[in-house]
Amino acid sequence: MAKYTYYTDGAATMNYKNGKYVREAGGWAFVLLIDNAEDSSHSGGCPLTTNNEMELYAIYASMKDFISKCESGDIVEICSDSGYCIDIFTKWAKNWQKRGWKKSDNKPIKNLKIIKSIWGLMDKINQKQCILKFIKVKGHSSNEYNNKADELAVNAKMDAFKTGKTTYFDENDGLLGGKSKYSN
Repeated sequence: MAKYTYYTDGAATMNYKNGKYVREAGGWAFVLLIDNAEDSSHSGGCPLTTNNEMELYAIYASMKDFISKCESGDIVEICSDSGYCIDIFTKWAKNWQKRGWKKSDNKPIKNLKIIKSIWGLMDKINQKQCILKFIKVKGHSSNEYNNKADELAVNAKMDAFKTGKTTYFDENDGLLGGKSKYSN
Protein backbone atom coordinates (compact mmCIF):
# COMPACT_ATOMS: atom_id res chain seq x y z
CA MET A 1 0.00 0.00 0.00
CA ALA A 2 1.45 3.33 -1.11
CA LYS A 3 0.59 6.86 -0.04
CA TYR A 4 0.29 9.44 -2.81
CA THR A 5 0.32 13.06 -1.63
CA TYR A 6 -0.57 15.72 -4.19
CA TYR A 7 0.03 19.38 -3.45
CA THR A 8 -2.24 21.28 -5.81
CA ASP A 9 -2.52 24.96 -6.66
CA GLY A 10 -4.03 27.36 -9.12
CA ALA A 11 -3.19 30.93 -10.05
CA ALA A 12 -5.12 33.40 -12.17
CA THR A 13 -5.42 37.09 -12.85
CA MET A 14 -8.73 38.89 -13.03
CA ASN A 15 -8.90 42.66 -13.33
CA TYR A 16 -11.80 44.96 -12.63
CA LYS A 17 -12.33 47.15 -15.70
CA ASN A 18 -15.30 49.35 -16.63
CA GLY A 19 -17.48 47.87 -13.88
CA LYS A 20 -16.82 44.23 -14.77
CA TYR A 21 -14.30 41.58 -13.87
CA VAL A 22 -12.15 40.68 -16.85
CA ARG A 23 -10.72 37.19 -17.01
CA GLU A 24 -7.08 36.83 -17.83
CA ALA A 25 -4.61 33.97 -17.87
CA GLY A 26 -4.28 31.29 -15.23
CA GLY A 27 -2.20 28.27 -14.38
CA TRP A 28 -2.64 25.00 -12.49
CA ALA A 29 -0.08 22.64 -10.99
CA PHE A 30 0.49 19.70 -8.72
CA VAL A 31 3.53 18.24 -7.00
CA LEU A 32 3.39 14.51 -6.22
CA LEU A 33 5.05 12.76 -3.31
CA ILE A 34 4.91 8.97 -3.08
CA ASP A 35 5.50 7.67 0.43
CA ASN A 36 6.77 11.15 1.40
CA ALA A 37 9.44 11.31 -1.35
CA GLU A 38 9.03 13.82 -4.18
CA ASP A 39 8.19 11.99 -7.38
CA SER A 40 6.96 14.35 -10.10
CA SER A 41 5.05 17.50 -10.96
CA HIS A 42 2.77 18.72 -13.73
CA SER A 43 1.40 22.09 -14.71
CA GLY A 44 -0.49 23.89 -17.43
CA GLY A 45 -2.57 26.95 -18.07
CA CYS A 46 -5.37 28.71 -19.85
CA PRO A 47 -5.47 32.23 -21.38
CA LEU A 48 -8.99 33.08 -20.05
CA THR A 49 -9.91 31.59 -16.69
CA THR A 50 -10.47 32.15 -12.98
CA ASN A 51 -8.49 31.19 -9.92
CA ASN A 52 -11.18 28.75 -8.77
CA GLU A 53 -11.19 27.02 -12.15
CA MET A 54 -7.42 26.59 -11.95
CA GLU A 55 -7.57 25.34 -8.34
CA LEU A 56 -10.21 22.81 -9.36
CA TYR A 57 -8.32 21.72 -12.47
CA ALA A 58 -5.20 21.05 -10.38
CA ILE A 59 -7.29 18.71 -8.20
CA TYR A 60 -8.77 17.07 -11.30
CA ALA A 61 -5.31 16.54 -12.82
CA SER A 62 -3.93 15.07 -9.60
CA MET A 63 -6.80 12.59 -9.39
CA LYS A 64 -6.37 11.57 -13.04
CA ASP A 65 -2.68 11.01 -12.34
CA PHE A 66 -3.44 8.95 -9.23
CA ILE A 67 -5.99 6.76 -11.01
CA SER A 68 -3.41 5.97 -13.71
CA LYS A 69 -0.92 4.72 -11.08
CA CYS A 70 -2.79 3.41 -8.05
CA GLU A 71 -3.46 -0.09 -6.81
CA SER A 72 -6.24 -1.24 -4.51
CA GLY A 73 -5.69 -0.01 -0.96
CA ASP A 74 -3.47 2.93 -1.85
CA ILE A 75 -4.03 6.23 -0.08
CA VAL A 76 -4.31 9.55 -1.91
CA GLU A 77 -4.09 12.88 -0.14
CA ILE A 78 -5.11 16.02 -2.00
CA CYS A 79 -3.49 19.01 -0.30
CA SER A 80 -4.92 22.36 -1.32
CA ASP A 81 -4.75 25.89 0.04
CA SER A 82 -8.27 26.50 -1.31
CA GLY A 83 -10.81 25.97 1.44
CA TYR A 84 -13.51 26.62 -1.18
CA CYS A 85 -12.38 23.65 -3.29
CA ILE A 86 -12.05 21.32 -0.32
CA ASP A 87 -15.50 22.32 0.96
CA ILE A 88 -17.03 21.52 -2.42
CA PHE A 89 -16.03 17.86 -2.15
CA THR A 90 -16.24 17.36 1.62
CA LYS A 91 -19.39 19.38 2.42
CA TRP A 92 -21.47 20.55 -0.56
CA ALA A 93 -21.27 18.27 -3.61
CA LYS A 94 -23.23 15.39 -2.11
CA ASN A 95 -26.25 17.65 -1.50
CA TRP A 96 -25.81 19.42 -4.84
CA GLN A 97 -25.98 16.04 -6.55
CA LYS A 98 -29.16 15.11 -4.60
CA ARG A 99 -30.76 18.37 -5.81
CA GLY A 100 -29.87 17.74 -9.45
CA TRP A 101 -26.60 19.70 -9.22
CA LYS A 102 -28.13 22.89 -7.86
CA LYS A 103 -27.33 24.94 -4.78
CA SER A 104 -29.83 25.13 -1.93
CA ASP A 105 -30.99 28.52 -3.27
CA ASN A 106 -31.50 26.93 -6.73
CA LYS A 107 -28.76 29.09 -8.24
CA PRO A 108 -26.39 27.48 -10.74
CA ILE A 109 -23.05 26.16 -9.57
CA LYS A 110 -20.02 27.81 -11.14
CA ASN A 111 -17.47 25.45 -12.72
CA LEU A 112 -20.02 22.63 -12.60
CA LYS A 113 -18.51 20.67 -15.48
CA ILE A 114 -15.15 20.31 -13.76
CA ILE A 115 -16.77 19.72 -10.35
CA LYS A 116 -18.84 16.86 -11.76
CA SER A 117 -15.73 15.46 -13.46
CA ILE A 118 -13.87 15.46 -10.13
CA TRP A 119 -16.91 13.90 -8.43
CA GLY A 120 -16.77 11.09 -11.01
CA LEU A 121 -13.05 10.59 -10.38
CA MET A 122 -13.74 10.38 -6.66
CA ASP A 123 -16.15 7.54 -7.42
CA LYS A 124 -13.48 5.77 -9.49
CA ILE A 125 -11.00 6.11 -6.62
CA ASN A 126 -13.59 4.58 -4.30
CA GLN A 127 -14.28 1.74 -6.77
CA LYS A 128 -10.55 0.97 -6.79
CA GLN A 129 -10.86 0.60 -3.01
CA CYS A 130 -8.42 3.41 -2.39
CA ILE A 131 -8.65 5.93 0.43
CA LEU A 132 -9.11 9.60 -0.53
CA LYS A 133 -8.37 12.43 1.89
CA PHE A 134 -8.61 16.18 1.34
CA ILE A 135 -6.19 18.24 3.42
CA LYS A 136 -6.31 22.03 3.78
CA VAL A 137 -2.84 23.58 3.85
CA LYS A 138 -1.92 27.17 4.47
CA GLY A 139 -0.99 28.99 1.27
CA HIS A 140 2.11 31.12 0.88
CA SER A 141 3.68 29.77 4.07
CA SER A 142 6.59 27.51 4.89
CA ASN A 143 5.15 24.43 3.15
CA GLU A 144 7.82 23.55 0.60
CA TYR A 145 5.56 21.56 -1.72
CA ASN A 146 2.64 23.98 -1.64
CA ASN A 147 5.09 26.76 -2.49
CA LYS A 148 6.50 24.69 -5.35
CA ALA A 149 2.98 24.02 -6.72
CA ASP A 150 2.26 27.75 -6.47
CA GLU A 151 5.44 28.63 -8.36
CA LEU A 152 4.63 26.11 -11.10
CA ALA A 153 1.06 27.44 -11.40
CA VAL A 154 2.27 31.05 -11.64
CA ASN A 155 4.83 30.09 -14.31
CA ALA A 156 2.14 28.21 -16.26
CA LYS A 157 -0.14 31.28 -16.00
CA MET A 158 2.59 33.48 -17.49
CA ASP A 159 3.17 30.96 -20.26
CA ALA A 160 -0.57 30.85 -21.08
CA PHE A 161 -0.63 34.65 -21.16
CA LYS A 162 2.37 34.83 -23.53
CA THR A 163 1.32 32.02 -25.88
CA GLY A 164 -2.48 32.26 -25.69
CA LYS A 165 -2.59 28.45 -25.50
CA THR A 166 -4.38 26.13 -23.11
CA THR A 167 -2.36 23.28 -21.62
CA TYR A 168 -4.40 20.40 -20.21
CA PHE A 169 -3.37 17.38 -18.17
CA ASP A 170 -5.61 15.27 -20.38
CA GLU A 171 -5.93 16.78 -23.85
CA ASN A 172 -9.30 15.07 -24.35
CA ASP A 173 -11.03 16.35 -21.22
CA GLY A 174 -12.31 19.64 -22.71
CA LEU A 175 -12.62 21.17 -19.24
CA LEU A 176 -10.65 24.37 -19.84
CA GLY A 177 -11.14 27.24 -22.22
CA GLY A 178 -14.32 28.36 -23.89
CA LYS A 179 -14.93 31.07 -21.30
CA SER A 180 -15.80 34.62 -22.22
CA LYS A 181 -13.34 37.36 -21.31
CA TYR A 182 -15.93 39.23 -19.26
CA SER A 183 -17.31 37.33 -16.33
CA ASN A 184 -17.95 37.58 -12.65
